[in-house]
Amino acid sequence: MAVYGDIKSSLDAIASHGSQLLHHLESNNATATPSYPLENAPQSIYDARKELVESAIRLVQLATVPEEYLDHLANSYQEVTCVRWLVDLDVLQHLPPSGSIAYSALASQAGVPEKQLRGVARMAVVNGFLEEPLPGHVAHSRASALLARDENYMNWARWMVNYSVPVAYRFSDATRRWGDTDIKNQTAFNLALETSDPFFDHVQKTADLASVFSGYMRAFTASPRLSLQHAIDGFDWGSLPRGAKVVDVGGSHGQLAVQVALKFPHIDLVVQDLPETLATAQQAFNADSSIDASVKSRIQFMSHDFFQPQPVLDAHVYFFRMIIHDWPDKDARIILKHLRTVLERNPSARIVIMDTVLPPPGSTVVQQEQRLRVRDLMMMQVFNAKERELDDWRTLLNDVGLEITNVRQPDDSVMGLLTAQLQPATAADGDDNDDNKEKVPASSLDNDRPLKISLTPATDNQPVLIMGAGIGGLCLAQALKKANIPFRVFERDAAVDSRPQGYRLKLQVDAADALSECLPEDVYRAFQTSCATLAIGETDLCPFAGTVIKSRAGGGLSGNLGLHPSYCVDRAAFRKALMTGIEDHILFNRELASYKSDSERGIITATFKNGETCQGRFLVGSDGLHSVVRRHHLHLNHKLKDTGAACIYGKTPLTSAVLERFPKKGLRWMTVVSDQAPMLQSCYIGDAPVTLLLEPIRFSDASRSQHQLPADYIYWALIGPEQRFRHDDGTAILKAGGATVTQAATEIARLSLSITKEWHPSVRSLFELQDTRQATLIRVVSTVPDIPAWEPSALVTVLGDAAHPMSPCGGVGAQTAVCDAASLARMIIAAQGSPTSQDVGAFEEGMRKRAYRSILHSETGSKKMFGMRPFEECEPWTGY
Repeated sequence: MAVYGDIKSSLDAIASHGSQLLHHLESNNATATPSYPLENAPQSIYDARKELVESAIRLVQLATVPEEYLDHLANSYQEVTCVRWLVDLDVLQHLPPSGSIAYSALASQAGVPEKQLRGVARMAVVNGFLEEPLPGHVAHSRASALLARDENYMNWARWMVNYSVPVAYRFSDATRRWGDTDIKNQTAFNLALETSDPFFDHVQKTADLASVFSGYMRAFTASPRLSLQHAIDGFDWGSLPRGAKVVDVGGSHGQLAVQVALKFPHIDLVVQDLPETLATAQQAFNADSSIDASVKSRIQFMSHDFFQPQPVLDAHVYFFRMIIHDWPDKDARIILKHLRTVLERNPSARIVIMDTVLPPPGSTVVQQEQRLRVRDLMMMQVFNAKERELDDWRTLLNDVGLEITNVRQPDDSVMGLLTAQLQPATAADGDDNDDNKEKVPASSLDNDRPLKISLTPATDNQPVLIMGAGIGGLCLAQALKKANIPFRVFERDAAVDSRPQGYRLKLQVDAADALSECLPEDVYRAFQTSCATLAIGETDLCPFAGTVIKSRAGGGLSGNLGLHPSYCVDRAAFRKALMTGIEDHILFNRELASYKSDSERGIITATFKNGETCQGRFLVGSDGLHSVVRRHHLHLNHKLKDTGAACIYGKTPLTSAVLERFPKKGLRWMTVVSDQAPMLQSCYIGDAPVTLLLEPIRFSDASRSQHQLPADYIYWALIGPEQRFRHDDGTAILKAGGATVTQAATEIARLSLSITKEWHPSVRSLFELQDTRQATLIRVVSTVPDIPAWEPSALVTVLGDAAHPMSPCGGVGAQTAVCDAASLARMIIAAQGSPTSQDVGAFEEGMRKRAYRSILHSETGSKKMFGMRPFEECEPWTGY
């Protein structure tokens, strides 16, 4: 079943993102242009392209049988061989920039055998590097055209096929010869190029090699994956105080310093590098007229070897970009110890390391992990260095008395940003003697400065998993769709309408604002036009006479006080609107059985009762009162209370018979009917009220012309002490088993008639004429207002009734869930689907505060409607 789910997920993603790209191409007439068809496309289109490629790779991997792997390997090495042949023999330069050329003509111009050219070129065509638009003619693809017109990319290709590939091929020979070594001239590079010099020494001595390497590095560092913008966006430079000093250690020509200074005019910068680098860097910097004088005045160049003590002692940030990965641990510790010494004198300073952070296997998109694994192997083969996983970075920094306090992995970057500071014990003792320092295990870095990690954004193959297709879950899903954050929704019900779930909802202005924030504009408009007409007022009827006791139009008080809802919503129509555009992301008949968190890989695996599994980056429990997520995540710390009440929800069609029999003044707006215990009975059992709340739900002709809506009806809820909601023999209907949904609804409808048998026939007609298929009975459960805090997780959270169920007597449960969803969406979107535990903790704290107000409101209504006791006197709820 896991393979089925993975293949289906990949196919669904290809269909979804492929359609998005096709729509963009058709809209922009890009199919007819020879240039890159997605050039200048909005970010959402680039994201869709990336997800399409990722899903296609996954699908090929899933569909490939083991026997085909060696075929794949043979194709790969021959592909590299053909590119080398075309590059080394300068064949690409003889291809016309546009149009095609006959093989015979190209062979003559390039001076190569036509037979070999055909074989090589057609292998390149198969792999997308060249094109054969006409039989016997060859042409550039976009990839080959880039190499032909950009010498830096050509040098990248030359470096790869002539140096990187031969070096990689000798890796096993180097291991066999030297084993586990950090020595710089005992590498695969030394064997491949037959030199005893370390890499940089050899490059400096070989002019041709230096020229190719320089061009390769210009192209490589200019690629989006190494963009300086990731450094600008990945660290909070704006939080530094005015006049803050930043040292860019090994900063070369000061490219980063210029970009930081341009965007953050309150920061001064020092660029440090070796004298031979600074000689040309300072000259080029001074001559660059594009850099404003106000920026130049805040940038200083300083000669410094980072293997020597750091001379700048008063900086706020020491920045290392692509430095530490060049060095094995022994050398890296020397570099970092010099910084540790500075931080002992300046403990508020931070070290920011921008370097590769290898992800745990399978925790990020395939292409990203492939790039990072390539970099890791290259570092081993050329320098006897390595790219490091997060635990490696922890250990390295811990060895010199430093700790990681923040990790960010910018999307599409091959480098992450690690922020490090002194370990608290190190900062306190100020002892410069390394031998006397007690090393703290890397796994014990959970101190007063908790580590913030955001490494793996949500992807189509590891989306945000939303358990429950209720109001809160669907609002969250729409918000994630709006922000292009991958998600999937799993609902335990067999279908959207498989059981009755209540009918009318009232939404106040804060929920309306939250909806506007979550929903795409067209979905929000559809929601607005699908709402019922809104009539604000209240009438209280006597249950025994059917007469008006009290009545008042409006919300009760002027201004914003009293009852002033913004929308009156039919629940079924509301859910239908919330599913618009995300239907393919919702899976029904998926009841969660359990889940497993892998915090190291940043992955959560959900297992369903049908045996299917699904992996995701983040799990949201919006699965209601019986939440499996809450049970697993919050355990016994989150106790719910049985309020002692039960409630029947029902629906009565607004037919002519109802209009004739039911009191007319009870059908204008919200109406309340309260049945208090008679005098003597109340002496023994208290008032024990049973309360009926009802409201007519009517739709305008304009709404009906745009949507499929139910016939006008009366929504009602009958609530009271659970003992009143039993069979005549005292047995609880809620515990009856074996009945179908229809049989249970019919029995509950009969119960509503039994409870109200003393009522006036005009009021009772509501129950006599009800749609008996729609009756449903619930036990009224609530959490306490002061919800105990729980330990936040970077992988799991809950919202709505899964987090804070409450009595329906306040009419604010759905509203609170919508606000939860909007708040959670903001947090997930800001973290690109990959929040830290601190992000989640901040959301959950805000949710608990929001729920506190709503639960107090519902408690007030509960005391009036069914005589609820104080929470401390209520029994724990055990109805999981």
